[in-house]
Amino acid sequence: MIDADRHYLTTLLGRGLLQGPLLELGAGLPEHSARSIVEGAGLAYVGTDLEGDVDVHADFSDAEAVRREFVGRPPFGSALVFNVLEHTFDPIRVLDNVFTLLAPGGLCVVLTPTVWPIHSYPIDCWRVLPDFYVEYARRNGHELLPDTFEFVGFGPVGIAPGASSQLPRPGRSGAHHFYSRIVHKVFNTAGRSMFMPSHVATAVVMRKRAS
Repeated sequence: MIDADRHYLTTLLGRGLLQGPLLELGAGLPEHSARSIVEGAGLAYVGTDLEGDVDVHADFSDAEAVRREFVGRPPFGSALVFNVLEHTFDPIRVLDNVFTLLAPGGLCVVLTPTVWPIHSYPIDCWRVLPDFYVEYARRNGHELLPDTFEFVGFGPVGIAPGASSQLPRPGRSGAHHFYSRIVHKVFNTAGRSMFMPSHVATAVVMRKRAS
């Protein structure tokens, strides 16, 4: 979890969106865990990972393992899945299993790299684009909260009907964007109207259907 991720999480907590108990996937590295932020906000916290010093060890790509490890626990009000889906071969199955542990109306907060260098821990399989979240919510009857949908540190993701999301510009200034377009024109790199920023993550909150 980097500073932009922490800012996104603290903003959600400050808005009172997240409810406890809160489950965090990928909490095995203490320096990247959200435990102190969540508990500091007064919410009960449960951390899970494949290994490490966490409350529950579970493989969320295995539905039976998730049922076994969480049997008898009350449903969670919220779940954090920060920088996890790119490290699993079954991101849809992982999300499905997270939603089984949420109470009706519970919130799943997901943050994943969209443009990012390879960072294998333990493996690095995917880069997730914004349209994935829109389609995942639609297919499963969950509500995507538009005002939480953003390129972290850059700004909101546009989700107008029928429109594809555009990655943020590589720089904040119009001059940088203009320079990029000139370079691509000169070198005839058709289809690339601008350089891509090297580090972009996408985050969103999805509300579990009520029934």
